[in-house]
Amino acid sequence: MNRRIRKKKDKKITEAINGLVSIAERREQQRQAAIRQFVKRCEALYEQQRTERRN
Repeated sequence: MNRRIRKKKDKKITEAINGLVSIAERREQQRQAAIRQFVKRCEALYEQQRTERRN
């Protein structure tokens, strides 16, 4: 196989891998944000229940 063609193929493969990695990173960030939001809501609910029990 011609060296220039092989370089082009390697570059396309690298770009595809980088694209997949960035998608995976974005999904992980969204997952972490969803977990943080869930925890925050649980803490707020817990705090609300605690204050209601005191009254």
